[in-house]
Formats: sequence, structure tokens, C-alpha cells
Amino acid sequence: MTVCHIASGDLWAGAEVQVATLLRSLARSGEFQLLAIFLNEGRLAEEARSCGVQVLVIPESQHSFFGLLARATDFLRQYDVQVLHSHRYKENLLAALLASRLRIPVVVRTQHGAREPVQGWRRFRQATVHWLDRMVARYRTDRVIVVSADLRRQLARPFGDERVVVIRNGIDAGQVFSKLTAQQARQRLGLPAEGHVVGTAGRLEPVKRLDLFLEAARRLLAQEAQMRFLIVGEGSQARPLRELAHQLGLGEHVLFTGHRADLYDVLRAMDVFVLCSEHEGLPMVLLEAMALGVPVVARPVGGIAEVVEDGVYGLCVPTSRPDDLAAACLRLLRDPVLRERLCAAAAARVRTHFSADHTAREVAALYRSLCPTG
Repeated sequence: MTVCHIASGDLWAGAEVQVATLLRSLARSGEFQLLAIFLNEGRLAEEARSCGVQVLVIPESQHSFFGLLARATDFLRQYDVQVLHSHRYKENLLAALLASRLRIPVVVRTQHGAREPVQGWRRFRQATVHWLDRMVARYRTDRVIVVSADLRRQLARPFGDERVVVIRNGIDAGQVFSKLTAQQARQRLGLPAEGHVVGTAGRLEPVKRLDLFLEAARRLLAQEAQMRFLIVGEGSQARPLRELAHQLGLGEHVLFTGHRADLYDVLRAMDVFVLCSEHEGLPMVLLEAMALGVPVVARPVGGIAEVVEDGVYGLCVPTSRPDDLAAACLRLLRDPVLRERLCAAAAARVRTHFSADHTAREVAALYRSLCPTG
């Protein structure tokens, strides 16, 4: 069976990591001829090539939408493609049009998260895009994969209940590791050996609520003067967050690392990993932190609530109060027995229920069910 994935590839964030992880696991199975069309050159394209996927990059900055469609059509005409699998709004529309042009029988998409609200005139543009995307999902898409039951509840009605299926993200344990000790990881980041390190990682966007992280950091610093804080990632809120850190008097206690290719080594430096988001699909970085033995404090939103049971695999903070986030972090930092118990349980849970091979088997089964003669 020949399957082509279509993705932007402009970032290296949770969705891109999941696409790369899925492609790697599907390639290992040997069951599929795998193709990929990316709209930007970057790490996702590199990762796909490294596992034997035939990759076409069509730079979206150099082509109109119909130019992208023409190039993708020429590429796919060389193959007998049975399944197109897309991963974002523009790519979803591209997949639907390619399927019509080339009579590709099956179109699948993955919805990695919920719509993120925007302000001003962009709201009207977003509403139009989402209306079109909903129509494509209803009438030109065979299945919509969602990464959490929470997302399914949101999308079953607009996309059609029979089309929406839950297949949760998984991580490749062979890829998620760090050879560094915590002290070595901190030294590499230029952090002092003494004091605890509390961190977070992800896109620096409003939905991640990193303002809560910084407010909680201020409260933690009042309890431990040597504590350090890490914010890993890039995004539109980088400058406002730096300004907020300055206003809160955090100064040298907060390190903004930007994008890090060595994320697992950076996670190793943390005593506690925090997720403050307003909403999440099922964040890959959460699964990675759990697999690496980093204790987790998280708001139980979206798919997080389906992974982290409070007091069993991490600590959940069901409010948006910085005091509550800080208190949960302090509880972990001051109770090494609890920390060890949660870390062991979390790592075992990820190995058992959130492996990349398990995710790939479910996706492969979905492909087969839609192409019974493929």
C-alpha cells in the first residue's frame, strides 16, 4: 500500500515530532511505500528522509496554492497512491483536491489540537478557513484522527461522528533518551549546580499560558532564592514573556533557551516539568518528560487529563492560579519519595500505553480498513 503524508514542516514542535515518529514506525513495519510532501524544508523533511521516505519539498513561500497543487500532482502521478494523510488546514485542502484530481481513494487527516483563538481581523480570516476545513472534513475526508477523547467530543458533531477516531500520540523509546546526568545537563546550559530547576517547553504562544509559569516562578523564587527556571521554545510571545520576567523581578533566574535540538538533554536538567496550557491535544513533550523520568505538574486540560492522573503519574492543578502551580511544584521538590514514585509510574505508563509502535499499528489498521483490497 502506498501512503503519502502531507505536512507543512515549517516548525519542529509537537505535531511535527509526532509525524516524524509515525513515519519512522510505519517504515520499520515494511508494510507501506511511504511518500511525503512538505511545504517547507526543515527537520521534519530530514527525519523523513532518514527513515527511507520518498520526500518532495515544495517551498510554500515560492508558490501560490495552485502552484503547490500542480507540483504535488506531478509528483504523485508517478505512484499508485491509495491513502493521502494530511496534518494541517492548507494541507487538508491540498489533500482533498489531489484526491479528486488523481482519483486517490482514501483521504485521512490528523487533528493534533484544538483551534487557537486569535484577535482582530485575523478572527474573520480564521473563521473562513475553519468553515472551509469543516466542509472538507465532512465531504472529502474518510477519517479524522484525533489524539484525545476530548478532541473527539469537540469535533464529532462538526466533522461527523462516524468519521472521527481517537488514536493517541506515541513516542519512540529508542529515540527519547539522554546520556547526560542532571548535573551535566545543567552545566551545558550554564546553570549553577546548586538549587532546583523548574522548566517548561513548547511553542511560545498565548494558548500555552506561560504568563502563569512566570507568575508561579516568582512565588517559587520567594521560597528558594537559588531556584532557576527554563523556558524552551520559540514563538510570537518570546518578547512579551521576557518583558514580563523582567517586570516580575526574575532576572537571571529565568533562562529562555529558544529552540533546542537537544530537547531531551534540556529536560534532563529539570527537577520539575510544568505545563500551564489553556488547552492541549496530547502534547508530545509531556510524554517525553514522563519517559525521561522528569516529574510533571500540569493543568488537566484536553488530552493531558487522559494521561496524567493526579497523584499517580504526576500532579494536576485544576485552576489557573499561580499560587496553586507553585504549591504543586514545591510539593514535588520537597518530597523525594513522592517524586520517585510518580516518575516510576509515569515512565511505565508511557512505555505501556503511549509507544510509537502502538500508535503506528492503530494507524496501519485504519489504513487497511479503508483500503481492504490495498
